[in-house]
Amino acid sequence: MVDESVFEIERCVEYYEADRHGRLSLPMIVNLAVLASKKQGDILNIGQATTQARGLGWVILQYDLHVYRRPEVNELIRLQTTVGHFNPFFAQRSFKILDEQGEELVNINSLWALIDIEKRHMVRLPLDLVEPYGAVAAKRLNRILNPSKIKADEAVQEQRYRVRYLDIDANQHVNNSKYFEWMEDVMGADFLETHEVTRINLKFENEVHLNQTVVSQVVKGDNYSRHRIQTDNTVSAEAEFEWRSIDQ
Repeated sequence: MVDESVFEIERCVEYYEADRHGRLSLPMIVNLAVLASKKQGDILNIGQATTQARGLGWVILQYDLHVYRRPEVNELIRLQTTVGHFNPFFAQRSFKILDEQGEELVNINSLWALIDIEKRHMVRLPLDLVEPYGAVAAKRLNRILNPSKIKADEAVQEQRYRVRYLDIDANQHVNNSKYFEWMEDVMGADFLETHEVTRINLKFENEVHLNQTVVSQVVKGDNYSRHRIQTDNTVSAEAEFEWRSIDQ
């Protein structure tokens, strides 16, 4: 029996979506998940054109992402997404990336909200923008736990990045996949060559805009790292990463 609440698209991993080793990059995992949600909205006639016509935009507040294996260039994958429960201000959406045999490669839970694009604040979720997804109203949502914070007395490694024109998306702020780039890049090439990410809990706190300078900070542990993105001493995002060593 087909679950009509599950939306699915099928595609091959393209070379420009992969890293230097030919595996789907972390930012592209996030971009493809968002692509699945966009296509679902378009098919239901409640997509980006509809929300923007009302001056609204969907934003992601938090990700809990598990990576079991990153697919490779030319590999056929299936992206699935389901909108779960919602309350007046928040909605839950889950994603899966499966291989051709149906093995789960990536699992993502996420929390979403709608903002007024001009006034830059959250708004109540209109029922006609959530119910067509098969979402179920709930008084209380199962919230994702907050990532552990970097403490004031901890020594951090950091890298600065200037926000470029092409970093900005239709919601007029930095696209959420850029945060994954900044957090991964600060780990350094030597570490990334010998480790694979297995889990990420990332929470967005404050928007980042064009021409701002962000500071990506990290505290490294034993196969884990804690991250913070700051702009003008304001925390924009915090995250915890878990890693595994790659067998040489």
